[in-house]
Amino acid sequence: MDPLLEDPINTNKSADLIITELSEKYKENPYILNRLQIYITNLPTMLDLENKKYEERVSRINELTLEQDNFYKVFLSKHQYFYMPYNNIYYEYDGKTFRIIKDDDIHHHLLSTITDEGKLMPWKHKTKQNIIKQIKDRTLFKSVPETYTIQHVLGFLQTIFETKMDAKYFLTIIGDCILKKNVSEKPLQYFINSNTKKLVLLIDSIGYITTGTSIMGNFISKYHDTHDLLCYRLIKTNDSPISSELIKDQLNKIGIDLLCVAAHYSDRYSNSDNFLNIKAEETNKMYSMIFLHNSVDKIVTDFIKQCIDVSTNTSSADIIKYSLSWKNMHYIWKQYLSSINVPNMIYTSGLKDLLKSKLLYSNNNSNNSNNELQQGLGQGSDLNNNDIVFLNVTSKFLPSVSSFMSFWEKHITILTNNNNNNIDNIDNIDSFDDEYEIDEIASLYKSSEFKNVLISDKDIIKMINHYFSPQVEVIDNKYVTNIRCNLWTKHEDISAHLDIFKAARKVSLEKEKEKEKEKEKELISFDELYKSYKSYCQAKHIVDKHVLPIVSKQFFEKYLLHELHKYIKFDRFVSSEWIHDE
Repeated sequence: MDPLLEDPINTNKSADLIITELSEKYKENPYILNRLQIYITNLPTMLDLENKKYEERVSRINELTLEQDNFYKVFLSKHQYFYMPYNNIYYEYDGKTFRIIKDDDIHHHLLSTITDEGKLMPWKHKTKQNIIKQIKDRTLFKSVPETYTIQHVLGFLQTIFETKMDAKYFLTIIGDCILKKNVSEKPLQYFINSNTKKLVLLIDSIGYITTGTSIMGNFISKYHDTHDLLCYRLIKTNDSPISSELIKDQLNKIGIDLLCVAAHYSDRYSNSDNFLNIKAEETNKMYSMIFLHNSVDKIVTDFIKQCIDVSTNTSSADIIKYSLSWKNMHYIWKQYLSSINVPNMIYTSGLKDLLKSKLLYSNNNSNNSNNELQQGLGQGSDLNNNDIVFLNVTSKFLPSVSSFMSFWEKHITILTNNNNNNIDNIDNIDSFDDEYEIDEIASLYKSSEFKNVLISDKDIIKMINHYFSPQVEVIDNKYVTNIRCNLWTKHEDISAHLDIFKAARKVSLEKEKEKEKEKEKELISFDELYKSYKSYCQAKHIVDKHVLPIVSKQFFEKYLLHELHKYIKFDRFVSSEWIHDE
């Protein structure tokens, strides 16, 4: 029905009957009858005028309606506004990045545009209200990012993931999570390492503010026996450590962009598993779905095939050579998982039982043969803990383990409260202990008599964590605490240098007695002392013909702050009073 039409008069009377009744009613009133005659006579003209006005009004409304529809399309196309109901926040997309925008700014922009164009002024507020309603129907995660935005996000993620395909898979996973697609009875669980966890936590904080939903429940970093392995999916990333601060800084800039690209990929490929099936190469697909296609038993069998050499004809004389303690076997298992970049998926007891079902083994009963095994297997075998030994087996990984263990056994002492005071020729051992950096231990190993096997820094960290934790702690994969190496006592080197520096400076002052009072107030910077220490070490290396590491500046300054604390000025200087004190 035409909206301009008024409701018709509710009557069944015809026009002729109405005129007849009016004539009869006012037959005694000439004036009214005259007026009736005039109205009837002018009725065609009046109706023509009324019809013309009506047609003009309809034309105007149609014109405004068409103009309004076009305005909606053009405005919403040129100005991509979106809305999130949870946080009641509007977003604007400029073709490159998404940003939060105030609703007042949108209203002002709308009204200004309508005013400037002029045609919709009669419907100004009506048009504004309708567009705001349409914007509220455009949720943020239904947006379609442009190529620039997608490539910018992928460029950032490729600093963390090995390939662009891995980054896209990760984005699809994030999209599934924020769109709540992964909420079935047995949802997928995505394994992440410590590097990726930093990234996911920061994405989660942005996602939670935007949607009110946390995605962390979809990610795990450790196996649990209540999990269904068929639901595990792996995400491949770089091994290189990443800075949380750098990631946080970048996500503050492109966090919303990343979420929108993630939602776009999830919508485009339906879900992350479908992405693997459609887009990923077979190697990527098999890696991410390794637990879907491989049982734990098969993975352990592959481990034995690739890492364990099984001998069927081993003489009693070779029993030590062809034996692996449980501790060593467990370490080689960890090395294997690391080499294929797969997280552990079985508890230690379960792994031990599975290996016992596949390999010949012997329990430790403290008999003579086991005493021989203990001597042959060396430090870390744990035979004294009623553990088992696998027989007729060896491994290509064992030489590196044995070599480092021999180095450790001969040259490294694990410090305890009981033996700190018994170490000879160590001053202030109770108050200051050495700490060694991983590359320093690697250098000491390479300079020792056990350097016949190439061992990486990562392997050293893994062996220390496996064989000597928790007595020895590796901090930030860089610093090893609670040990002392008899090849190099770090603070003795520094102490010897400081003695020489002090003596040399005292001689210098004696030669310039007239300036001695002024020199007494002189400050010696940490930088000057460290440069002097490096020169001392380099000269010592030439004289001794034996190269040892030089302590890091951080450790050097830590030593100064501890040992010369009463002479420290302005945090980074040593007072010359130290030179004169005996």
